[in-house]
Amino acid sequence: MSASTLTNRSGGQAESPPTAPQPADPDPAGWIGVDFSHFGTRRPSRALLPLLILALVVALGVASLRIDLIRTRYALATAMAEEQKLIAEQHTLIVQTRKLRDPVGLAVLARERGFRPAESIRSIVDPMPMTSVAVSNAASHALPHVGAGPTGFAAASTTEGPIGDYQP
Repeated sequence: MSASTLTNRSGGQAESPPTAPQPADPDPAGWIGVDFSHFGTRRPSRALLPLLILALVVALGVASLRIDLIRTRYALATAMAEEQKLIAEQHTLIVQTRKLRDPVGLAVLARERGFRPAESIRSIVDPMPMTSVAVSNAASHALPHVGAGPTGFAAASTTEGPIGDYQP
């Protein structure tokens, strides 16, 4: 056995032959003209087909989403313009309503359209004034019945028509 084999078995280290010093940065000009075609193998074109189909489907999906987004933006802009138009119309109608509620303005409009003050005013007295919504049982017996008719109204006869003799 050689001495180096004995040193390796005994746990010692054998001396290695000296190596040439490696340069820290390889010269980039040293790679010029080297043929790399034999390093990698080409993938078959059939393996890329599912990836191309997937990329096409994703691209079409993104395009569809962008088109929908643009369509939604146009619809939103149209709705906002319609809303602004309706708000302006609402403000105009509010102003017009307030002008029509003004008594002085209403009198001016009436005069312009030929209305004149009333010559005589007739008041009609309510025959059954309601003092309260809830009428007690005793008070309801004091009120005339609806079928009784107005005072002074005689029963209808068959010869005089449906209204009968009215005697004021």
